[in-house]
Amino acid sequence: MLFFTASTFAQTGKIKGIVFDDLGEPLPGATIVILGTTSGTATGIDGNFEISVNKGDILKISYIGFVDQEVKISDNSFLRIEMKQDALTLEETVVVAYGTMEKKQITSSITSLKADDLTLGLGGSTIATALEGKIPGLTISGDNSPNSSNGFQLRGVASVNASQGPLVVIDGVPGGDFRSLNMEDIESVDVLKDASAGAIYGTRAAGGVILITTKKGKIGKVSATYTGEFSLETVRSHPDLLTSSEYVEYGLGTDYGYDTDWYDSLLNEAPFSHKHHISISGGSDKAKVYASFLGQDQKGIVIGDNRTDYSGRINATFNLCDGKVEVRTNGEFRQTNRDRRNSSGTFNKALMLNPTIPVMDVENDSKYNVNGIGFGGSDFNPVADIELREDMGRDQWLLADALLKINLMDGLAVQATVGIDKRMYYQYKYVSAEHKESIDNARNGQAYHGYDNSTRVNTEAYVSYDKTFSQVHKINAVAGWSFWESNGENFNMTNADFSIDGVGPWDMADGTWLNDGRASMNSNKDPRERLLSVFGRVNYSYDDKYLFQASIREEGSSKFGPNNRWGTFWAASGGWRVSSEEFMKDISWISDLKVRLGYGVTGNNGFGNGYSTRQYKSYLSWPLPTGGFVSSYGSAENINPDLKWEEKHEINAGFDFSFFDNRLWGKFDYYVRNVKDLLYDTSVPQPPYIYSTMMKNIGSLQNKGYEFEIGGDIIRTKDFVWSTSLRYSHNKSRIKDMGADFYLDMEKFPSPGNPGYAVRLQNNSDIGQFYVYKYAGLSEDGKWLIYDKNNEIVLAQDGNVNNLVDENKHFIGNAIPKAIIAMDHTIRWNNWDLSVYLRSWLDFDVYSQVNMYYGLQRPDQYNVLKMAYTKNKDINDEKILTDYFIEDGSFLKIDAINLGYTFDLVKYDLPLSKAKLYCTIKDVATFTKYTGIDPEVNINGLAPGIEYISDTSSMYPKTTRFTFGVQLNF
Repeated sequence: MLFFTASTFAQTGKIKGIVFDDLGEPLPGATIVILGTTSGTATGIDGNFEISVNKGDILKISYIGFVDQEVKISDNSFLRIEMKQDALTLEETVVVAYGTMEKKQITSSITSLKADDLTLGLGGSTIATALEGKIPGLTISGDNSPNSSNGFQLRGVASVNASQGPLVVIDGVPGGDFRSLNMEDIESVDVLKDASAGAIYGTRAAGGVILITTKKGKIGKVSATYTGEFSLETVRSHPDLLTSSEYVEYGLGTDYGYDTDWYDSLLNEAPFSHKHHISISGGSDKAKVYASFLGQDQKGIVIGDNRTDYSGRINATFNLCDGKVEVRTNGEFRQTNRDRRNSSGTFNKALMLNPTIPVMDVENDSKYNVNGIGFGGSDFNPVADIELREDMGRDQWLLADALLKINLMDGLAVQATVGIDKRMYYQYKYVSAEHKESIDNARNGQAYHGYDNSTRVNTEAYVSYDKTFSQVHKINAVAGWSFWESNGENFNMTNADFSIDGVGPWDMADGTWLNDGRASMNSNKDPRERLLSVFGRVNYSYDDKYLFQASIREEGSSKFGPNNRWGTFWAASGGWRVSSEEFMKDISWISDLKVRLGYGVTGNNGFGNGYSTRQYKSYLSWPLPTGGFVSSYGSAENINPDLKWEEKHEINAGFDFSFFDNRLWGKFDYYVRNVKDLLYDTSVPQPPYIYSTMMKNIGSLQNKGYEFEIGGDIIRTKDFVWSTSLRYSHNKSRIKDMGADFYLDMEKFPSPGNPGYAVRLQNNSDIGQFYVYKYAGLSEDGKWLIYDKNNEIVLAQDGNVNNLVDENKHFIGNAIPKAIIAMDHTIRWNNWDLSVYLRSWLDFDVYSQVNMYYGLQRPDQYNVLKMAYTKNKDINDEKILTDYFIEDGSFLKIDAINLGYTFDLVKYDLPLSKAKLYCTIKDVATFTKYTGIDPEVNINGLAPGIEYISDTSSMYPKTTRFTFGVQLNF
């Protein structure tokens, strides 16, 4: 909204004005730019500005969280410019497949995040932590390690054997990786949840689609932003093991006279990490450039777990021929150096080791107690295991894409894109001659080199049409063609027993294994994979009231044989904006109300090559009469020419609402997903088949659930704003059919002993249940009692008695939370801002291997948890796979707290226009009754809810991270 105060007109000169919000409060730091130039200014702390203009110039006024405005200068009147909030407006742009649309026209389930939604200080080494809790239905696995490889799952399990995660599309190029991106470079994240939104991506959209758009240059003079973050970590959750004195008191083993906390010995004390990001943006309506550079050094809480990153990005947009031609290029190179010496086995060993054994041994050449005091058999010093080896990896990504768009006429354009995603992973390892592994095998060191290289190329061309007729009929349509190809290769070599240990892995030819014939060398070329498709989408709206969308994609994959190479994936959805009806006009408190219904079919070809197209490999060596051997080649797999992709059929119903002039907003979605033609490796007879198994399409699974979001401004005044939002999701996944008399046992618990499998998938079984024995108490002498198949109490195992058979197992518990909740609170008072993020998982079960393996008294001189002599003191038996170790994992977590203060420096004649200082605390506290290490275990995949002892993600220490940051705007 614009107000003029009359004054005398001037052809050329300065003009003054003020920018304020809908409450009449001035907006300091709003940018004012003359379109077509780099000339501009910014408002001062009182919202006032002054700028030199000519008659006919157009000023563009921008402020974060508000709708941009354009004002044409006709005289030199004092300008009073009222900005309207943009955060929840229906005109907000949402990125969809092959284009953008206004939020009010969306008929599918889409969640959108902007750059401001990604909280400063939460990025860490990946952006996964910044996304946690932000998107209902999206669950993220991983740990606190800087080298963590996060897993993403949207709306439950998408498959049994094929890909289970969502497709990631970066700047229009599918198949991307979150690890290749910097949080500071992201403009928006748009998640296509249901099949009616994602079907246009065809064979790779069964797990949903995540569209990531990186930042582009902005019109105006060149500006720069520096963000620096400095972090420390401390362990938040520590296993409660017996101390050395308690270990000796209970007479568990030999007392070697030392006091060692093996768990703490693996930890760095308050490791220091830092990150630095610089971005530069600027240009005119003819050419805009965004460039950035990142350098970061991440130290893990665990020794031997570190990471450094360097990356550079340049995004450029050029408008040619008076706006008829647009050229856009994006490019990023990133290198990550990883120290990965830590492994899951080190913490497993740290829990069990005798705490009276010393870490160091001055008599040993390495100064570590390797195989001396207290060590024998399979025992090893976990600290020495890390310090006496190298395991370094180097990731490299090259992401580049280019777009050419030609505007043929008003609303009609044609564009072509080409993108490349090139990845290389290089790894080298070295085990010192002083390492226990080398000593036990009488070798002077062992070295390994390997690399993996892959290239993905995506090419697309499509025509788009966006037109409004008679002010009520709107059509937005695209139709095009797509080609995608992936190639890869890898190589590795191993040698051992070197003459000089100090050279490490850098003289591979020196090892004697090469002469002894024990050295190894392997190479492999991945089968070329191709996808070819044609696609189309049309959106129609009548008077922004009645909305319709339809899409189709016909796609062929080189993974499949000629019988089922092509598939058709389609979707249709509709919406009704009830609030636009005449009978709703008098209900002023309803700003918008829209109901949606959609149905779509997507595919899943996320599994290996060679199951339907013949491939060959060497697999036998035959002696020659003249001496030596020759390799024979044969089929790598049994091929199935009828194999096809899995298909997901999904229906989604929902509604969006906003009330009280968009002060209160929300959305609700209910969905049912049915996946059919699941891929399984099934048994086949030999002969006629070469191998005993063959991949087939058998069975189906189902996901049901609902999601709810609500948020708004509770208080909004001149100096104080309190905004909050709540996100809720529920999902249930069920195996409906796996074929006749077929089941799949998973998650075999490790030795010592043979506990068996904890998960069974079979017809009509829920994913998330544990397949274990049902605890019925203890006998008088402390032996396990269980309920058998007839629910009668029997002795589990003793002498000739053995009731630990599958027939006596029960499906127990549910590892999928009945409710996943996230709640955010943001308070702004003058220049202060405070954000508090809460997350909660309710009503779910966790099976603790930690309590099972270390919570019972043991006869083998290993250390145990204190609960073995308190809670579990009456148990006098070997561990068994029982629901005794299943606990309710419900928790409430203060996930993060962010406090910041912004210095407005616009009124000073300085190059620095704004400075922000902030502090973020991640993983502040967890409130739970769970007695294991941490209840937030992995709930993705087919066997969720287990706190493993042999998995780095479960055993990696839970930490609280303190980040101090500064952001400077020039």
